[in-house]
Amino acid sequence: MLSPQGQESVLQGIMYSEDEGVWMRSRFEILEIEVLHSHEEIKPDILDCLADQIAKDGALFKPIVVDEKTYVILDGHHRFEALKRLGCRRIPVYLVDYKDDAIEVVTWPGAVVNEISKDEIIAMGLSDNVYPPKTSRHIIRVTLEDSPVDLSKLR
Repeated sequence: MLSPQGQESVLQGIMYSEDEGVWMRSRFEILEIEVLHSHEEIKPDILDCLADQIAKDGALFKPIVVDEKTYVILDGHHRFEALKRLGCRRIPVYLVDYKDDAIEVVTWPGAVVNEISKDEIIAMGLSDNVYPPKTSRHIIRVTLEDSPVDLSKLR
């Protein structure tokens, strides 16, 4: 099945968190890496370790989280860069409605800003600039299941 963007649609669903009492719609897809936008730099040492681990595993187990309207990466910048380093052209993602109340954004301790908004994240992702590493922290109040994808399907 192809999505309206011409990408392979693997799984669509509405997730519910009993603990949080919230619903959230998400869609699992495999997208071309080139359509995604980063809003944050990565830490090279984390990238090195993660790329090595993904190569060793031969698969990516945890899809990244992406805004469905803008294709700005919300969570998974290091996984995104690791797959690029490994020569992948495609990446597994959960597309979500970033305006959903089940998704909250805060800053990490020690971040260069004390507060950050969803609109600022999107604006940064669509600009030519990025925040320093580990500026934004997204809290998603539902569980997005691991969905392993073999690297051979991403090259």
